[in-house]
Amino acid sequence: MTSAARSSDWLIDANNFPIGLIDVALTMPPAELVGDTTVVLLRPEHGPPAAVLKVARGPLRAAKLRTQRRVLAELAIHQGLDEEWRELLPRILAFDERANATVSVESYQPGLNLADVLARRPNRVEVLTAAALRAIAPLHRGTATSVVVDNVCLLRRWVVEPLADLAEMCRRLDPSLVPEVDRLGAMLRQALVGWRMPVSWTHGDYTPANVRVAGIWGPVTGIVDWSGARPGQPAFIDEYLMILMASCQVEQTDLGTVVADRLRAGGLADRERKALRAARDQTDVDIGDRKRGNERIDERVAILVTWLHHAADLWRKCAIQPNHQIWWTTNVTPVLDAVRTWDGFDVSSARAPAGRAAARVAPTTMSPPVEDAAQARGNQADG
Repeated sequence: MTSAARSSDWLIDANNFPIGLIDVALTMPPAELVGDTTVVLLRPEHGPPAAVLKVARGPLRAAKLRTQRRVLAELAIHQGLDEEWRELLPRILAFDERANATVSVESYQPGLNLADVLARRPNRVEVLTAAALRAIAPLHRGTATSVVVDNVCLLRRWVVEPLADLAEMCRRLDPSLVPEVDRLGAMLRQALVGWRMPVSWTHGDYTPANVRVAGIWGPVTGIVDWSGARPGQPAFIDEYLMILMASCQVEQTDLGTVVADRLRAGGLADRERKALRAARDQTDVDIGDRKRGNERIDERVAILVTWLHHAADLWRKCAIQPNHQIWWTTNVTPVLDAVRTWDGFDVSSARAPAGRAAARVAPTTMSPPVEDAAQARGNQADG
């Protein structure tokens, strides 16, 4: 998603945004139109951007704007979240639905786009990834509950349903890989059933493109694009997606390649694991309850679940075309090939006690145990 800045004499105070501006904006030719969503930075004649105007055409993009509006409203009143953390989130200043478009005006989150910073300063990836993980931690911690993964509800939502989307992709694009989807499902069920873990609200698309930072050292100044957020999800999905996508950025490669490399290597790269640990208040926080405090979830399992959810979300949101073979061969095929060659998977390796197989096994959440450069482009990342 790209955007263009537009000076406006109408915009005096973003907190008192005139709804009439929407009528004017809709009559203007869009500066950029990608995926049926136009994003325009709004600013006074002199001064920094004050608001972001998003115009979505089509039911899919309109639904994303509606979802973000609902999510931000719910997070604004959640008792587990404080006002300091909420300052990182955009506020919806105006919202209007028309026959031909849905319009959202949200507050501008200042700072540099983290993806841009990593592109220019890849040597800062560990520090900046840790900063991004620290920024999302209050959401996970403040909305957390403890659950045991069962074979009905949670497993269906976290594994069975996204696997069904993946199998549909395989049948359309490469039927020979359908058995590997079945193998992947068996592996994840074996690893996850019976596991106790904290679940919470998650951002859902926590990538460098959706994070703003003050500079090359951080801190985070904004988190945008909440259309994929939902409650009751494993917190590690946000964490691992940020880690993996940051590595894609600095290694200049696709997610499928990074995921396949990590699976073959037995887990995260050293710098990725260091960033994850550096983001925690204490380095030995366990994902499970206190009674099982010596157990950790295998990094490979966390990587696979994260990748599975990301790929399935792209499919459901039609962010790729069903016949998009390039996306398939760079982001899905390498992972399923790695699963095919992953011999001897043992559930014990996914629940190894601390101190055993330490290179492959690490905590997967920053939350504590849960008992019984360039000028910022604004909030433009929009799927």
